[in-house]
Amino acid sequence: MVIIKKSDFILRPLRISDSKAYWEAMQDEETKKALMATPNSFKEAKIEVQEKIEKAKTKVSETFTIEIDEKFAGTVTIEYQNYDVLSDEGRVHLVIHPNFRGKGLATKALTALVEYAFNERKFKILYGQTKVSNIAIAKVFEKVGFNLEKIHTVEGIKKHWWSLRRQVQ
Repeated sequence: MVIIKKSDFILRPLRISDSKAYWEAMQDEETKKALMATPNSFKEAKIEVQEKIEKAKTKVSETFTIEIDEKFAGTVTIEYQNYDVLSDEGRVHLVIHPNFRGKGLATKALTALVEYAFNERKFKILYGQTKVSNIAIAKVFEKVGFNLEKIHTVEGIKKHWWSLRRQVQ
């Protein structure tokens, strides 16, 4: 069980007890605009959390709770690109609870996840995808060092496709 401690937050494995706060974050209007789909009920949110916990057991996908002062502040996820466990390519996702937005947390949490993905999981390249309309998260990807590769359309929605290559030292 991986726990990443930073000076102002902790990344720890998602727990079933995070379901209520996860549901709250997913019901926020800004979150709904940013994601392709969100759970329609607390029951669905709890099922999503359980599925994420199960995936983490195989390391195909690891979702971490961002915790500040023992409060749920959001999630960051690292997974194999296309769920191919033989790949050295990963994909990142993040959601910040509305009570914790606008404080630089998304940038810090994504940076911590990237460090873990490159140093511990040994990914060589990471990808992220954002709606073109989500300017705030685009700024986060840029601050962390991701490069905009292309703009494409997914299910009728224009999206940015980002990449970040591991720096060889």
